[in-house]
Amino acid sequence: MPSPQTSDVVTETRQLFTALNQGRVCDQHSVRNRIVEMNSRLVQQVAGRMVHRCSLDFDDLVQIGHLGLIKAVERFDPDAGYAFSSFAVPLIRGEILHYLRDHLSPIRVSRRLLELYSRGYKVQKDMINRFSRYPTEAQLCEALNITPERWQQACQAKRSLRLHSLDKCALDDGGESPCLVDLLTAQPQEQNESDLYAHLHYFMTCLGTDARRLLTQRVLDGLSYRELARQEGVSVRVISQRLRVTLGQLRHQLRPMVQPDAQAPQLTPPGKLHGSPPTNAYCHAHGQ
Repeated sequence: MPSPQTSDVVTETRQLFTALNQGRVCDQHSVRNRIVEMNSRLVQQVAGRMVHRCSLDFDDLVQIGHLGLIKAVERFDPDAGYAFSSFAVPLIRGEILHYLRDHLSPIRVSRRLLELYSRGYKVQKDMINRFSRYPTEAQLCEALNITPERWQQACQAKRSLRLHSLDKCALDDGGESPCLVDLLTAQPQEQNESDLYAHLHYFMTCLGTDARRLLTQRVLDGLSYRELARQEGVSVRVISQRLRVTLGQLRHQLRPMVQPDAQAPQLTPPGKLHGSPPTNAYCHAHGQ
């Protein structure tokens, strides 16, 4: 049961908002300041619940929360039919959460991009429920009224917040690829690396356009299998099979380069390649 003091604050707050709405006050700035002062207890209550979840002090959270309270005073409509406290608390809490996300995260990411990704994820779920399949990237961008480049930026912003263990395999290939920590601590090999890079570039050009795009987005851009499936409009299993075949082809071609005892591959697959693989002179001339 609210105390008499709380009831007085609620009543006076309602009266002040009514006066503001009807234009019966001369100094609106002073009236808004009075509303903020009377309802500062809302900020203290929210800050008290969140102080144990972060490294900021209570007073810092109160200062940040007052920004949300000021926004609530400026946006509140007394004719909406609900109490000011019900409208203000979410804004206060949201202001604190936004500050914590933008300033305390080890990686700074645009809030607008993260909000765009969240909105796109909800739209995607609605389209899946409606059409019983994943929408293509073009369909999703059309629904969001954005360009594909903007959606890729939002996906990249979301992926940048993910932390991965150094014990994780570099590729999801059943544990055959080295761990990330091994790649970080690996010593330079004695073989001619420029020759290896030249052959890798050559073999990549031998792949089909779709296979090369999937491999690039998986390895370089860091898209997950689920994200690739949503983008291509197919199942995760199909993406897994396609990448497994592509990685198997590259592994077969590159194994003799890193394991001299392995059987040398055919450098000209039927119907795929024309000409010969690049030489070291080509590699150095093109900065590979």
